[in-house]
Amino acid sequence: MTPAGRLMDFDLTRSSAEEACGLVECAPSGGRLKLWEIGGGFHCSILGTCLATPDLMALARKLRLSPPLSATDYEIHGYFVQQATQEGPVARALQRLLDHRYEGGLRQVARLAEAAALAALWDEFKASGRIAGGYWALLSNRHVPAELKARIFGEVHMMSHLQGAAVRDHAARSDQLERDNAELRERLARTARSAQEMQAAVDERDRRIAALADRLTIAEAAAAGRVETPHSPAARLERKLAKRERSLAGARTRARDLEAEAERLRREVTALRRDPAPQPGMAPLAADAPATLPPRIPGGACRLLYVGGRPGLLPHLRDVAERRQASLLHHDGGKEETLQRIDDLVEGVDAVLCPVDCVSHSACLRVKHLCQRHDKPFLPLKSASRSCFARALIELGLKPLPAPEEGGRAVAG
Repeated sequence: MTPAGRLMDFDLTRSSAEEACGLVECAPSGGRLKLWEIGGGFHCSILGTCLATPDLMALARKLRLSPPLSATDYEIHGYFVQQATQEGPVARALQRLLDHRYEGGLRQVARLAEAAALAALWDEFKASGRIAGGYWALLSNRHVPAELKARIFGEVHMMSHLQGAAVRDHAARSDQLERDNAELRERLARTARSAQEMQAAVDERDRRIAALADRLTIAEAAAAGRVETPHSPAARLERKLAKRERSLAGARTRARDLEAEAERLRREVTALRRDPAPQPGMAPLAADAPATLPPRIPGGACRLLYVGGRPGLLPHLRDVAERRQASLLHHDGGKEETLQRIDDLVEGVDAVLCPVDCVSHSACLRVKHLCQRHDKPFLPLKSASRSCFARALIELGLKPLPAPEEGGRAVAG
């Protein structure tokens, strides 16, 4: 086959790996052996130890050889081993490549002649990791004894087995490391997610702390009078307090006026008791008159104020009051009418009635205090019924008028 030829199908059935592996005795004479001159089946171990598959592929391209696309590394190796056993372009190219790559080892071997020195040099090659260069240099020199070559061949052969075992161990360990790495990556991912969640929780806590700190600062500043915004709690409280103070001042003014009026009325009552002469249009007050009897207004009628109750009963209550010569005023106790209106109503009536089961507590207390201030009767009723209202009027001394007789009999009111 010429260098320009193409590398055809490999004849694997005649590969050097299947040739006899017996050792050939080489006479210890000077000079070098060519690659194709080395016998004993050394070619497979020489190419496998000294050259890698990329080296063989580079040499094939240089020689313009084209291996099949489906060729495996073993088939390429077998082809070059087969070509190395015979002189030709491929064998000579292999020879030049090996000599050039391992010329340093060749020089060292060429300087030694004794077998012991050569054996020591081989041990040095092994210790320094230069097995490929030492293997080619020792096997290609004629003066190296056959016994040493056999020893070297055996050691390299066992190294290949050890290397295979190491490759298997490495593959197993690599697989275990891959699994461990995957597990560690998963654990790292879980840890990262947990760290992100924890960081988010910490950020949320910090935001809440910052918000609370701002609110506390504002509250402290407002308490110290440094913040006067219209919508601050302190400002709202101040406006509310000012409104209450104005209401209190007005109430105090009205209280002073009412106290003065009460004092005037007390003086008049005292004067009337000392001088019981009746005035025009007013009946005299008996010394033993009941305390609950309200003062009469001109005309013999009285005015009553009814606070609270049920609106549906008001017509009936007014009917009961009119039969006793009394007019009835009403206040709903603050449901729709303001409580301030009670002040004016109390001043203009003679007595106040309040059903405690149907009126607000604040309205009831307000009416009670006003009656005490104006010295007027206040009757709290147990219920808002018609019968309870009628009994209260009797307690006030208001009895129903007799009805006109019909057929000689009086009709009850």
